[in-house]
Amino acid sequence: MQVDVDEMRSGANRSYNAASFAMEGADQLSRVSPTSGIFGDFPAAASFHGALAAAHSNHVDRLRKHENRLGVLGDKGHKTASVFVEMEERNAEALRSVL
Repeated sequence: MQVDVDEMRSGANRSYNAASFAMEGADQLSRVSPTSGIFGDFPAAASFHGALAAAHSNHVDRLRKHENRLGVLGDKGHKTASVFVEMEERNAEALRSVL
């Protein structure tokens, strides 16, 4: 079995970058929200505003969840790469001790 730990670490770093972008998007999106009355002062406008505000909130929440999951994925990628490196070092040492 051959494992490219550099590629694993590269993938983990890409996950961290994606998490950072998700965080930035959530932060920027959460700084603004549709103001009440922007679409007019009648029932359909209020209903549309409510739907838009709910969608806005949902997008912010989903971006935050993506940020968290991508960060965890990056952590796991680095941890797995380290485990393979440590295992390879132990196996190499075991072979040297036999020879």
